[in-house]
Amino acid sequence: MTALATVRAQERDIGDLYMRGLASLLVGYALLGKGFAYMGLPPLYVGEILFLSGMLMLFRSGCLIATLTAFPNLVLLTLAGWVVARTVPFLGIHGVDAIRDSVLVLYGGFAFVVCALLIEKPGRLAEALRFLGIFCTVYGAGGGILYFLSTSSLLSVISWPAGAIPIMSIRSGEVASHLAGAALYALLLRRRVGTAWTLLLLLGIGLVSAQSRGGMLAIVVPVAVAAVLSGRLLRLTRIATVVGLLFGISLALQLEFQFGTVDERTGGGEARVVSAEQFLNNALSILDDQGPAELSGPKQWRLMWWGKIQDYTLHGPYFWTGKGFGIGLAEDDGFVVWEGEGQTTVRSPHNANITMLARAGVPGLVLWVLLMLAWFGMMLRSMLEARRRGEEEWANAFLFIGCYLLAILVDSSFDVALEGPMLGIWFWCLFGLGVGASLVYRAAGTARP
Repeated sequence: MTALATVRAQERDIGDLYMRGLASLLVGYALLGKGFAYMGLPPLYVGEILFLSGMLMLFRSGCLIATLTAFPNLVLLTLAGWVVARTVPFLGIHGVDAIRDSVLVLYGGFAFVVCALLIEKPGRLAEALRFLGIFCTVYGAGGGILYFLSTSSLLSVISWPAGAIPIMSIRSGEVASHLAGAALYALLLRRRVGTAWTLLLLLGIGLVSAQSRGGMLAIVVPVAVAAVLSGRLLRLTRIATVVGLLFGISLALQLEFQFGTVDERTGGGEARVVSAEQFLNNALSILDDQGPAELSGPKQWRLMWWGKIQDYTLHGPYFWTGKGFGIGLAEDDGFVVWEGEGQTTVRSPHNANITMLARAGVPGLVLWVLLMLAWFGMMLRSMLEARRRGEEEWANAFLFIGCYLLAILVDSSFDVALEGPMLGIWFWCLFGLGVGASLVYRAAGTARP
């Protein structure tokens, strides 16, 4: 992206190597999901290793104070302090579970690292956007295929020696978030999009949307926002018209496609059906409580649990403190559901905002909402400023970063997303990229004659 590459690095240093290592980490999470997260030696997995080395990069850069000139980073630091205060008292009781739950916010350290490295050498911004461009192009074509392969019995039997975790374990919400990123990149930053690539992207979107309501919204919401704010709604409408025609034909002919397998010996695995009817049921179930049991049941379970959390925080004894980080919320709240055969119970209520309320109380939720408003506000201001100056490429870059993070945030409102490294680290790296890009753009603007 030549318009953004105003400063080029003449030589590589350790900060550049770290950025490349971080990019490799993000690709690993996107391609292998939870399977990649288990690389390493417990308790130091690959994400924790990059996190600790990132802290060294942060202090080495000498830009820590500069990162705090951005209001979103100040709010993030305050929120992290509150989370630590609600985690430390429970370390002796819950041990590693307390740390595991606190990464919902403490992975935000990656945001400071990315922001500081961009301030230290602004030329890294072009490198970061180039990486995202290549990743989105490849993932847009192969994300649906990747999700299909992750459900096959062949890959499910290949696991890490230390446990029963398959080497590839990808959730639909993770795939949906990155497919949204691919669609956003094509809409905002790619000059030409081939027909074959578009069809593969739409295939992946259809595959995920038929399986997950949250995944469907994680794609539709940010892409719609980007189309409206960029003035490219007509371009998106044309594609939607073609998709609508194909959907109508598929619905009329009752076409369906089954993927995934069930092990006849153990009964493990899951057969998934993709059809226009299933896609329609998912869409309608978002607004309508009446529907198939497999859709209305999980929705009612979530709403009942969220209601109980609101009762004991907003109207109860945990208003100021929440229940803290470490306690198993499902067990303590009486909503125990097993993640899978031989696995642990669900620990979080499938909504990052509600999780924050339950664990950090109303102060934690207020800081969380303020953080999101501050960050998206910064992206919007930077986008509008770039557009006012006639720098459309900068404006679209800010919109791309903002809507990519929005996709993950939407998914985190329906699934356990930010609580794990697979999307949590992606989220905070995009957060840091947005703040860093805004600070670099502001500095470049003040340097203009």
